[in-house]
Amino acid sequence: MGIASDLVILILAGLLGGFLARLLRQPLLLGYIVAGVIVGPHTGGVTVSDVHDIEMLAEIGVALLLFTLGIEFSIKELRPVKTVALLGTPLQIILTMVFGWGIGLLMGWDSHLSLWFGAFISLSSTMVVLKTLESKGLVGTLSSRVMIGMLVVQDLIMVPMLILMPQLGSEAFGLEQIGFAAFKTVLFLASMFLLGTRIIPSVMKVVASWNSRETFMLTCSGIGLGIGYVTHMLGLSFAFGAFVAGMVLSESKYAYQALSDILPLRDVFSLIFFASIGMLINPVFIWHNLPTILLLTFCIFAGKGFIFGCISFLFNYKNVIPLALGFGMFQVGELSFLLLQQGADSGSFPKEYFPLFMGCGILTMMLTPILSSFTSPLYSFLKMRKGGDPLQTVHIPEEGLDQHVVILGGGRFGAYVADVLGKIDIPYVIIELNSNKVEHIVDRGQNVIYGDAAQEIVLEAAAVSRARMVLMTIPSIEGASAIFEKLQKLSPGTPVVSLSRNSEQLEVLNSLGVHNIILPEFETSLEMIRQILRHFSLPATEVQSVMDSMRRDRYTTDVERQNPENELLSTLRAASNSIELTWVYVENLAYIAGRTLAESKVRTLTGVSVVGVLRGKKFNINPDGCFELQAGDFVGVMGSNMNVAKFKKFATIERLSTVSKETDI
Repeated sequence: MGIASDLVILILAGLLGGFLARLLRQPLLLGYIVAGVIVGPHTGGVTVSDVHDIEMLAEIGVALLLFTLGIEFSIKELRPVKTVALLGTPLQIILTMVFGWGIGLLMGWDSHLSLWFGAFISLSSTMVVLKTLESKGLVGTLSSRVMIGMLVVQDLIMVPMLILMPQLGSEAFGLEQIGFAAFKTVLFLASMFLLGTRIIPSVMKVVASWNSRETFMLTCSGIGLGIGYVTHMLGLSFAFGAFVAGMVLSESKYAYQALSDILPLRDVFSLIFFASIGMLINPVFIWHNLPTILLLTFCIFAGKGFIFGCISFLFNYKNVIPLALGFGMFQVGELSFLLLQQGADSGSFPKEYFPLFMGCGILTMMLTPILSSFTSPLYSFLKMRKGGDPLQTVHIPEEGLDQHVVILGGGRFGAYVADVLGKIDIPYVIIELNSNKVEHIVDRGQNVIYGDAAQEIVLEAAAVSRARMVLMTIPSIEGASAIFEKLQKLSPGTPVVSLSRNSEQLEVLNSLGVHNIILPEFETSLEMIRQILRHFSLPATEVQSVMDSMRRDRYTTDVERQNPENELLSTLRAASNSIELTWVYVENLAYIAGRTLAESKVRTLTGVSVVGVLRGKKFNINPDGCFELQAGDFVGVMGSNMNVAKFKKFATIERLSTVSKETDI
């Protein structure tokens, strides 16, 4: 079967490798690489017959990977951390390349190979970093935003690296070669601007109007791969053209649909790409050179982690962020493998060093989830040795805080809650460690303490022992756990409400005994379900019953089940939510128009209670029996569905005989 049998072997091996990676909580790409090693030419058993054919197919995977990366690229992600992302990332890449070059020279390599090693270790893995952040509940923190911003810029810088690095070592390489490549790049980008603003949107509009998903997917694939092939014909990188095509398409309103259609195809060819990389690895070589691989891996961790930490300090990101960047972004990126592959294909990078570099890269990826877990313990240890930051308080009442709400975190949720509490005159104080957020809080005139909520002295300054309630908006699982333990020590009876970013954090908080936990995404889905049920005209009591059942299944902890007061409060809340207010318009010549409530005998004849009447812009609450209803009034009534239906007849129908009879009775 030739290449067909090779693809079957590769996909099945990739499937098994992916299963193994998931079981070991590792990125899928590591499983694909291991699968490539197993079916590659350097191991026995089932083996792919023609590695070169697979490598040719892998180029499509590279193009699709860069194409979808271009579609997903968004300048909005850079705005909150634009300075460190746009300036710090190029500096980090240059410093890391210099560091890698120095390590290579110490290893006895020539300058050319040493520079390749520096370029290889300069990039970090988007897939590994995001997976690590999600598993630890750190998505949304300032450190995570810095990481993501720097990763986006790294992906952008990867494009010129793909153009320039494979040219190293060639006889024609020099300023003239670089200038000519830059000229062709500018010419291509100008052409793409014309295509992106004039031609591609028109083509996509026509294709989308056909309502054929297959044609739409083929068009998107053709745009990405076709433009990539054009750049290849111009002597530029095939992957560079696909990336630019993705960026052009990202500005279209069809970008999300294009991404959803391309992703399955990209994932299959990405499997082929990473497996083809694994085929180049000789396990025997790795075993014989294991001490060297371990030494290089340690150097990458120490040097690259130190560089990230220094970049963080340089751009005024302090506290836990330097540690988070150092322990979280030291690994080698998946696009570094692509860079090596391009270099090996062009002859610029010696293939005999491919397994050595790959071994180091894979090991750094595998160590990232383990080493990043040391960030919080190490930060806590350093804080204890340092003794804590000086406190700074703003807008705190002179008489002190008492019977107030302590809000831990001044982000979106905390700031909004503080704004509402201020409007209804409930005392509060925000604890925030991020100096930039503190400045915004001060500008809004809100009460704030600048400090780390994990330190007892900061919690004591917020008078948590006298607080009515504490609201935690801490996204980190470790941070929220440490703070809750401090709260239990300083003020064990104070109720705590906590936001939870994911199920893992919910389980940890449940085990600690947090009184109330809120999942923002879950609450959003609940509101959507409520709207759907109301649209299908389900009674309010039934809708509320469904909502309460879902919340109990999701939130209720053993502590709440054992606490009678919490159970009573939940019951009362459910009862109050099941009471629905219905507004009824009083028409001309209606039975109740021109009559007082006492004369119309609304309560006796219909069973509803009138709780308010809106007349023009004036609202009359709890009208008495002498209140006269008029045509054009909106009457707010409460009662069962059947009783409300009776009242609607009185508000819309002229004096019927049935109504008169009931009135006489």
